[in-house]
Amino acid sequence: MESSANASGIALSADGTRIAWSRQGSGPPLVIVDPLLADRSSSSTRVLADLLSENHTVYTYDRRGMGESGMGEEYTAESDVDDLLAVVQVAGGSAALYGFASGAFLALRAAEESAVITRVVALEPSPAIDDGDDELLVLQTELEGLAGVEVPVLILAGSSSADESRDLARRAAEALDEGEFQLLEGTAASVPDAELADTIESFLS
Repeated sequence: MESSANASGIALSADGTRIAWSRQGSGPPLVIVDPLLADRSSSSTRVLADLLSENHTVYTYDRRGMGESGMGEEYTAESDVDDLLAVVQVAGGSAALYGFASGAFLALRAAEESAVITRVVALEPSPAIDDGDDELLVLQTELEGLAGVEVPVLILAGSSSADESRDLARRAAEALDEGEFQLLEGTAASVPDAELADTIESFLS
């Protein structure tokens, strides 16, 4: 899908929940998937979208219950994937994904469940852990689920990030048939936006 017109609108998820999205740039579609408590108005998302929109039609969106998106009757892992796929449908029916932290795990889950995802770049994927959950069990279950991802995936981590974050990122890449692992200088939060955008662009091109 090629588009040069900036726009925003509403996508309807599978359960009818309204998911707010924005579009900018032109070129192959790319959806940015924010962490759970972020939304498309965050400064880091806006800067990255601006950089990537030079070569891509970039879609950002508000996760369920955040920003201008509705909450729906319930929030589940499946509704999370449905919301993202609704945005992909707006993008023309297929798209590459970039996600950070819990947004990265969501991007990977979407690629595991649907054939409309073409590629994924995931920066330090980390599943959302609910109070009372066994963190190791959740991580193991999530990693096992990645075996169904059949598209090329680049897993990124910061060279100065916590050992646990780097190890989880490396294990996620190893769990994938077409997974690559790459370290970026600094922590995930301190990687320069231009360097991150260049890394994403290089993998997607």
